[in-house]
Amino acid sequence: MQFRQSQRGISTLGFVFVVLVAVAVLFTAFKVVPVYAENRYITSALKSLARNNNDLFSMSPSDIRAQLTKFYTVNNVRTEGRRNIDIDKRASKVLITIAYEERIPFIHNIELVFTFNNQLDSSAPERCCKPLESNSGN
Repeated sequence: MQFRQSQRGISTLGFVFVVLVAVAVLFTAFKVVPVYAENRYITSALKSLARNNNDLFSMSPSDIRAQLTKFYTVNNVRTEGRRNIDIDKRASKVLITIAYEERIPFIHNIELVFTFNNQLDSSAPERCCKPLESNSGN
């Protein structure tokens, strides 16, 4: 009988706590995962642009925007990042920066804030889509 008492299992309070933690984790995941998925589409668009166009320098900014917009339309990208395209042509390269902030309502007046800074350098397309340099010095 001594053995049976030591194997009583989880208490009702313990079970409720585990369920509440699981619900909180799932609730947070349902808010966070779509934001990162949309950013993944934005980085995929930049990689596709670099892969499919050998000479980005000869393209006009409107052509670059049009190609990115087509990719966003096909993949149903609705985030603010699709509009924040900064194209900077320099002497021998093109810098395409898509920097944006996404705010997701969480609970009452609490928001989750995500900041993304994706950058494509035509002289180093293999290093896409991490920020290579700051735009503050322009």
